[in-house]
Amino acid sequence: MGVGGFVKQVGVVVLAACLIAAYPLYVYGSPRLTWSVAVGCGICVLNVIAGCVAISWAIRRSHRVFFQTVFGSMGIRMVLIGIALFLLIRYTDVHVAGFVGALFVFYVLFQTMEVFFLVRGQARLKGPRQEV
Repeated sequence: MGVGGFVKQVGVVVLAACLIAAYPLYVYGSPRLTWSVAVGCGICVLNVIAGCVAISWAIRRSHRVFFQTVFGSMGIRMVLIGIALFLLIRYTDVHVAGFVGALFVFYVLFQTMEVFFLVRGQARLKGPRQEV
């Protein structure tokens, strides 16, 4: 599966999350909470797509370049998320609990998807299994 297929999977997960969260947010939430959850999800979507692009670029390179790219991009993306978290909490009227909760949930979910994408990419490069 390439980047396009992975982005489609992320879209399906976001759509499912919207459908699951729509009723509780409408009934019990406020527009501020809904916006905060959407921003948390959006940051995580950008993060996972950047990770997918980095993995796709690095997967055909040498092991050294691959690990430098994957771990380097992971560190850079974590720093950027931290900066976004700080700026949004400090300078906007974000609902902190909703924002941080959505950021956590989507981060874990999308990182799991990214790991599976990485494993499938590595398996695809090795070729089909040989039965002995």
